[in-house]
Amino acid sequence: MKPIIGVSPDTHSGRRIKTRTPQERIVYIWDFYLRAIEDHGAVPVLLPVTARRASIRTLMDGLNGILLAGGNFDIPPEYFGEKPKPWLGPVKKTRSDSELAMFREALRRDMPVLGICGGMQLINVALGGTLFQDILEERPESGRHSQKVRKDRTSHQVRVSPGTRLYAIMKGRKGTGVFRSRVNSTHHQAVKDSGRGLVVSAVSPDGIIEGIESTAHRFILGVQWHPELLYARQKEHGRIFSSFTRAAGGHGK
Repeated sequence: MKPIIGVSPDTHSGRRIKTRTPQERIVYIWDFYLRAIEDHGAVPVLLPVTARRASIRTLMDGLNGILLAGGNFDIPPEYFGEKPKPWLGPVKKTRSDSELAMFREALRRDMPVLGICGGMQLINVALGGTLFQDILEERPESGRHSQKVRKDRTSHQVRVSPGTRLYAIMKGRKGTGVFRSRVNSTHHQAVKDSGRGLVVSAVSPDGIIEGIESTAHRFILGVQWHPELLYARQKEHGRIFSSFTRAAGGHGK
């Protein structure tokens, strides 16, 4: 049987998507994530937004892995011991609380987890790491990481560290040589200090952390870019998903 992957959704309430009241919340996800999972041998299911332990435990019983997706939001600074700074973007605490609870349950089960963009940042802070609330304000020597070109186009390179899981995945084999890949970039926050048990597996030319992975779990991987928009043109990004779904296939429900 194909592994079943739970995908964390985004939430919205406001003017762009009409709701009857501000309290109403629409739950949705860009289908690029779902297609990437399906194209690489697994069945995607959209998760609810809930932090209720009983619900999450029941949900996890039917899953083989979870994908923490990105979105137009920032991680609440209280997650990593800071107060909001003026340049903090919109937060979606209900969504982040749900993802945090689901990630912790996945850790307890040693369930494979892939974090993309904001999902990578969630993994980092859940394991005690910190974030730059805004790259340009707090690390002005770095360039802008929110590209103006289409998101399915690349804007800079990342250097993937030899000896890491990500290196073996993207290169297609283990090795010690330099490996670089072109990636897209649609974020204004970034990992500052990596969390417990995490190693940095990729960095941009200006030193921004672009990949993290756990050394203490079977498969916990985060990338700051969006491989779901790139794998059709660049095979190394597809290998991120195929490696994840294979790991999920070895995790019994």
